[in-house]
Amino acid sequence: MGVYIETGVGKGISGKDVDKGREAAAEALSGLQRFTPSLAVLFVSPELDIEAVHRGVREIIGDCPLIGTTTAGEIANGHLLKSVVVAIIASPHLRVRVGMGREVSLDYRKAVRQALAAAEATDYFSADHPLHQMVRMSTSKGTGVSPVFVIVFSPGATKTQVSLSHDIHTELRKASVNRIPIFGGSSADYFHFETNSQIFNDAVVKDAIVLAFVEAEILFGFGMAHGFSPTTKRALITKASGHFVEELDGRPAIEVCAELLEMPVDRLGDGVLWFSQFPFGTTDVYGNSLLHVPECVVPDGSIQFGPVMRTDQVLTLMKATGDDVVRAGLTAYSNALRQGGLSKPCFTMILSCALRKRLMGANGSREVDLIYRKAKPPVCGCYTFGEQGVSEDGLPVYSNQSVSALVFSDELNPVTALMYKGKRIYHDFTSRLNKKETQMKVMSKINSIIQEEDDPLRLLSQLSDKLSSLFPWGDWKFYLSGDGSKDFSLAGSKNPHGFPPEIEGKATPPGYTPIFLDSHGRRFGLLLLRKKPSVVLLDEEDMVLARTIGRLTARGLHRIEIDRRLMNKLMQLEILNHLSHEISRSITANTKLRNIMRHVRRILGLSTASLWLIDPTHQFLIKEASSVEGASRPGLKSAEADERLARWQIENCRPISVFDPPREGSPVDVPAAFAKGFVSLPIAYKGQMRGIMNLFWRKERKSPFQCDEIEESMEFLAGITSQLGVFIENRYLQKNTTFLKEIHHRVKNNLQNVASILRLQIRRLEGTSAEQALSDSISRIMSIAVVHETLCQGEIGMVDLRRLIDNVCELCLSGHVEPTVEAVLSGPSCMIPSREATSLALIVNELIQNVVRHGYKGRTDGSLAITLGQAAHHVVVTIEDQGAGLPDGFDTGKDGNLGLTIVRTLVKDDLRGRFQLNGKGGTTARIMFPLPKNYYNLNA
Repeated sequence: MGVYIETGVGKGISGKDVDKGREAAAEALSGLQRFTPSLAVLFVSPELDIEAVHRGVREIIGDCPLIGTTTAGEIANGHLLKSVVVAIIASPHLRVRVGMGREVSLDYRKAVRQALAAAEATDYFSADHPLHQMVRMSTSKGTGVSPVFVIVFSPGATKTQVSLSHDIHTELRKASVNRIPIFGGSSADYFHFETNSQIFNDAVVKDAIVLAFVEAEILFGFGMAHGFSPTTKRALITKASGHFVEELDGRPAIEVCAELLEMPVDRLGDGVLWFSQFPFGTTDVYGNSLLHVPECVVPDGSIQFGPVMRTDQVLTLMKATGDDVVRAGLTAYSNALRQGGLSKPCFTMILSCALRKRLMGANGSREVDLIYRKAKPPVCGCYTFGEQGVSEDGLPVYSNQSVSALVFSDELNPVTALMYKGKRIYHDFTSRLNKKETQMKVMSKINSIIQEEDDPLRLLSQLSDKLSSLFPWGDWKFYLSGDGSKDFSLAGSKNPHGFPPEIEGKATPPGYTPIFLDSHGRRFGLLLLRKKPSVVLLDEEDMVLARTIGRLTARGLHRIEIDRRLMNKLMQLEILNHLSHEISRSITANTKLRNIMRHVRRILGLSTASLWLIDPTHQFLIKEASSVEGASRPGLKSAEADERLARWQIENCRPISVFDPPREGSPVDVPAAFAKGFVSLPIAYKGQMRGIMNLFWRKERKSPFQCDEIEESMEFLAGITSQLGVFIENRYLQKNTTFLKEIHHRVKNNLQNVASILRLQIRRLEGTSAEQALSDSISRIMSIAVVHETLCQGEIGMVDLRRLIDNVCELCLSGHVEPTVEAVLSGPSCMIPSREATSLALIVNELIQNVVRHGYKGRTDGSLAITLGQAAHHVVVTIEDQGAGLPDGFDTGKDGNLGLTIVRTLVKDDLRGRFQLNGKGGTTARIMFPLPKNYYNLNA
């Protein structure tokens, strides 16, 4: 083989169809020793399984650009049938790009544009583009051959579809202004006219155009011949429409055609096979004769041709001897050598009309044999249903019943080589210039992002997008290091795409290049690079730019950290300022705590901030203050999470946040209850727990606390809770004065209650002795006194319900001789506010007095069952006796003595609850009233 080009041709004729593909491709590939394949061309019999053949070929040639077609016969250094032929061309002086356009029958122009675009050849087919002017260049030896050409395979005619190959050829010819040679043929079958296929890289398709656009520094030439000569019999096309000639010399076309052939109309055949004996020719402006074979006769007297026919064109009847037709292939080969100025031909591709083989009959194989003996092997090609080539004048033409040749020579075209060298220099220069311009624009954007972004993950995410456009040859991922950690974690990416999620220290995985993000003596993370498989070496300029971006990114992360710490300090100072201001204000302690929680929530951008206080004596938990974002109330899950954290703090008494790893007994691993981010801290004074502060934020928002700074933030919040602990303790120390005011206020209210009860008693003195009235009044006043006594034993104005009921029972039952009533108290206790406790003490007093006086009247003893309970944040008190019950017809809503009237009034107005009285088989009284929602019993 030569120095500049290598070629190989292989054939597959035995075995399974997939094996035929492998055999042909392997034989063709064996002809290459030096160079990587530039283009593979596949010719395959339509009688075979084309998909299987194609699969076998691709297994051997790999990703080499491939185009191909079905044929009406194959050529591989001779004539073949039902075979596979593969031709491979390899040269560093050839640049080949392939393309495909689908659905030719629907819109062949669109299919042509698609194929050119896929082959990146559109600019060559645009008259106003500089690349188009390159085709003006000519060879050093010759007649003026373009440095580029196109190999095209397009759909051939079938019984149901006319071929549009001539239309496609015309579209390409017009787009290139006749400057780009077009070599190709129409896909065929073995004269079944059923279907034909085109092949493109990994696809076998139908109704498509496939092409290879070739830029060559190698000398090449085209030739075309048919062996026919014009006669003196000719006619003028006077009416034509597309592919149809309707009139010749002003008469029906079929009549004139019969006269030219000197036979009656009824003896004319109907089909391309019959008419191939009598081709017509047209003459172009240069005097070249092109063959046109009628395809069929239309019932209206028109004749259909393959090419588009024009009015005022002259059709000339052509004739030839058998030897002229046989030697046409050799003529086409000789024309290619002469046109290209070739002295070292090394590869020949022949596309011959399938009709020629029929005309030659027994001499059908002689055409290829003559070329093979004249040309140096290899010789390859196929038989087609329409041929495209270059005339002797160097113009692209389309013809029927002709043979078209493409010949490569093992010699460089010095003019073309120089031109392509200049093109490469220009392309490299413009590419580098465009690259630098793009880099400057992207770097400007990157610098803007680094300067403006205030969130590390968003910063790295945006930089990753920019790096993809700046360095398309590689894949990139950012990693961040933990606070003081030497390990790195993948940042801001849920899809690692082959990148490790963690990197330990400096142990970079093989195949990756690290760029460390260092700034001001600190390592913030690293940028990990992996070059794409198609890239052999990394561009050092790109690596310098990447390291520069790494330094800028590190400085941006350092700036974000400084800004964030500064903002945290400012927020902390603002919180301390408001804390000192609220504590010093002359307002109630409860208002101060609520204001403090509101300021903490607002400054930190939280959704909820709550403060819980603890009564250590009775283990009672109260939500003292709560601030919620906006006017909405916290949802059920948020309230449950708040309470759960408060209860958890009672047991564990240590700071906890959503950043802590889950562990046994920790509420962090309960996602249903903790849908938000949170921080919870105990409030203690001198080792004694006095309360809890819970802070919540929505997870979709930016966290007010950073994971790497949570320890510092928790220390600040712990300082806040320490000051709150001191404030709460001081409030308790001042309770004597404050509580005395509360007792005075409560005494005032209760004296008003006593006065109201005495007025009611006065109205009902008739039928009641003065002794009884005074006794009842004393009992009611003593019930109120029990509340005060119990209240004085607590710290936050709450009363133990069980102790209260027990004291009221002892007060009511201890002074009675007969009947002797024993009270049994059961059920869990709870804490209730003093206001509700006063009303409940009066209610229980009245109900017990009724049991003693009416339920066990005339009896010496009896029993009383009092049950305490809680249900859905309600308190339930049930009093049952085994006495006489209620009289018949008793209306619990209207009837009864003064005691029941007091009970109904207090339950409805003071407790906002419900009262039920049932008198069957003894009497059962049931009181249910709600507790304030911010009170929680730790023992419940």
